Amino acid sequence: MKGCVATIGMFDGVHLGHRFLLDKVRREAAARGLGTLVVTFGRHPLSVINAAMAPKRLTTNGQRAKLLNDSDIDRVVTLDFDDATRLMTASQFMRHLRDDYDVREIVMGFNHRFGHDRLTSREQYAEAGRSVGVDVVFAEPYDGDGGDGVCSSAIRAALARGDVASANRMLGRPYSLRGKVVGGKRLGRTIGYPTANISLGDDSLLVPARGVYAVSVTLDDGETKRGMLNIGVRPTVDGSEAPETTLEVNIFDWDGSLYGREIEVSFLARLRDERRFDNIEQLKKQLDEDRRAALDI
Repeated sequence: MKGCVATIGMFDGVHLGHRFLLDKVRREAAARGLGTLVVTFGRHPLSVINAAMAPKRLTTNGQRAKLLNDSDIDRVVTLDFDDATRLMTASQFMRHLRDDYDVREIVMGFNHRFGHDRLTSREQYAEAGRSVGVDVVFAEPYDGDGGDGVCSSAIRAALARGDVASANRMLGRPYSLRGKVVGGKRLGRTIGYPTANISLGDDSLLVPARGVYAVSVTLDDGETKRGMLNIGVRPTVDGSEAPETTLEVNIFDWDGSLYGREIEVSFLARLRDERRFDNIEQLKKQLDEDRRAALDI
């Protein structure tokens, strides 16, 4: 691709604020007859700078690339944020993008910063760009759904308290997790609610707060089903001293084996907290109510 307008960032979640910025990139590129490029990183910069402060991720690299490509971006480049990248000044990083990807213009989010020299003002970034032959423009703040309150950290906070409604509103889509179905204790099928036990295989992904959720389930063949999912330690049926937190989904109107297959669950609404029942009969009665509530949703 010869000549492009680029933007830089993690874009974790590719939420409504990100999409607002991407719209600006497309408009700038169209006005100049150039292509569009998103430059992102395979791991969060904080995982290099201060690993203890690195946040849980809202998307895998593959999910994020797909969401960005679905936003009509011509090209997505994923760089490895290493010590060499960390020590680049803003102008050095812009020169790298100019030389390797023919970047003619960079669109920055209104509060975005990059570069080891820690520039602070728009004029400083504009001057750094001019020094290497790259134009720098800033997007305005996103003014939808609470304005600049739409950010990846706000979405993480909402999911951490189980507020998927707020998270989904900021994302502009249901939050989702993809994983492989693994063997479990098969306790659910004994009370009429067989579940698929999901292993994410990536402990850097953010799992919402414990509780029961209405979800849609996309199978690996593309079929989508309705269901309900429990995140927690199954206190009624698991009496072990240190129970593991599990993600178990009951897929409505499904009969078959999913072991070893990848599925994706999209969180539609939170139904209730996880809690312990005195007996299996009480648990089954509650699951019946949960199913009805999930179907209503």
